[in-house]
Amino acid sequence: MVVNLYYRDPHVLPEQGFGYLIPRSIPYEQNPEFALGVVFDSSSLLYQQDTAPGTKVTVMLGGHWWDGFSSYPTSEEGLEMAKAVLKRHLNVTDDPEAWDVNLHQECIPQYTVGHDASMRTANEELRAGFRGRLRVAGNSYKGVGLHDCVRSAREVVMGLQQEGMTGLEEFAREKVWKRIVPERVEKEE
Repeated sequence: MVVNLYYRDPHVLPEQGFGYLIPRSIPYEQNPEFALGVVFDSSSLLYQQDTAPGTKVTVMLGGHWWDGFSSYPTSEEGLEMAKAVLKRHLNVTDDPEAWDVNLHQECIPQYTVGHDASMRTANEELRAGFRGRLRVAGNSYKGVGLHDCVRSAREVVMGLQQEGMTGLEEFAREKVWKRIVPERVEKEE
């Protein structure tokens, strides 16, 4: 569940920056809303993409914590959960001027056992079926994070001059696992 909050006051947050993530190791007692993280949208968006003054915050709830749930919080409950997170973590007591709550079920791909083998097969089928006229990039293939998606898109674009590419070449290469053993350091006396 993603909860976007807008406060007219541009100084609601005690800190500036991107925001923060909440690790899985935090016990339920300290995270009863099942929060995943908070993004300080008004200070993390570069180049003034948004010109409306004020404070904008995104609170992400649920994710893996809600696996197996048969029902989810309502929009009203999600709003209250987000406000509780901001109050406890950042001492934000103001009520937001506007908000938007959206539940996104199964929105982040979770790779299954055998993902690499599936991608090897997809690489072969794309190469045979499209002969380099179709290439893929994105979170379904080589990483779900934004940086993974940008990296895979860049690799596809940089390889446009090479024929027969699919975007999945790394799955065709045999993985070589190396064990790194630190050198033993003798203590001098």
